[in-house]
Amino acid sequence: MLYGAYVQPAIWVVCVLVLLLGAGRASWLWRRRDVGGAGGARAPAVVAAVALAVGALVVPAVGVVPAGHRGVVYEWGGGVDERERGEGVTLLVPWVQTIKNVSVRTQKVFSSKVFAQSLDLQEITVVASVNYRVLPDRAAEVYQDVGPDYRATVVQPALFQRTKAAVGLVKAEDFASKRAELAETIQGQLAEQLAGYGIIVEFVNIEDAIFDPKFVLAVKNKVIAEQIAAEQERLIAAKAAIKQQTIIEAEARARSILIEANAQADANVLLAQSLTPKLLRWRGIVQWSGKLPTTLVGDDGATLLIDGTRGG
Repeated sequence: MLYGAYVQPAIWVVCVLVLLLGAGRASWLWRRRDVGGAGGARAPAVVAAVALAVGALVVPAVGVVPAGHRGVVYEWGGGVDERERGEGVTLLVPWVQTIKNVSVRTQKVFSSKVFAQSLDLQEITVVASVNYRVLPDRAAEVYQDVGPDYRATVVQPALFQRTKAAVGLVKAEDFASKRAELAETIQGQLAEQLAGYGIIVEFVNIEDAIFDPKFVLAVKNKVIAEQIAAEQERLIAAKAAIKQQTIIEAEARARSILIEANAQADANVLLAQSLTPKLLRWRGIVQWSGKLPTTLVGDDGATLLIDGTRGG
């Protein structure tokens, strides 16, 4: 907008300088032709008047729309023209039409500090920002209905209002975890409100949030207590796991002993069943050292006990 505001004055200055130089040149040539005559005195004034008249018609007829803007033409007696002018040089009706430039680029505006209460009645001071832009084909409508300072007229107040209302929907202790959700809520409500003005909301961000110091201390203590409780639960769970492991190992050892005992008992039963008198005689014969027995036990059917450790 500043560029467009300074272009026409600059053109005026250049034109005036050129016209003055041209008038001076014409006056010098006129003096050489008619030295001392009445025409020589009037010639510079006539040339200058004509040049200024031409400049007064030419310069106001040229308008400039910078990049990222749309030109809004205001016509004396006719109001704002509904047709926007595109970027570049545009022609106007001198002294009847003037052009104002409206930015259609993405702009960012911050809210003032929003003092609000959360759902659990905690005081929170919030600063939010919004990225927005004016629809190119509605720039004339925005200029006519809202004015050139639409940023302060509708955008900032709407951002303040929607932020204050949205903060009251969340608890203070949940504010950090629901920050993105809160921004989306504000964005949706703000977009709906500004759409009627021809303004598109692109993004809303919660820039900062300040809580009451007492609330911050209470939350800090709560977090510390929860951390300690979680650590105690972890230790209890670890001890329970160790105890359970010990029980499992003891049960495993008991089962192992039982299995071993049952196996030994079964072996003893099988061994007892396999011991017959004939087997015992045969084992005695196999193990006899060749010495005669020294002890006889039993009757005629008794088994001989062979003492191979003693001499004959």
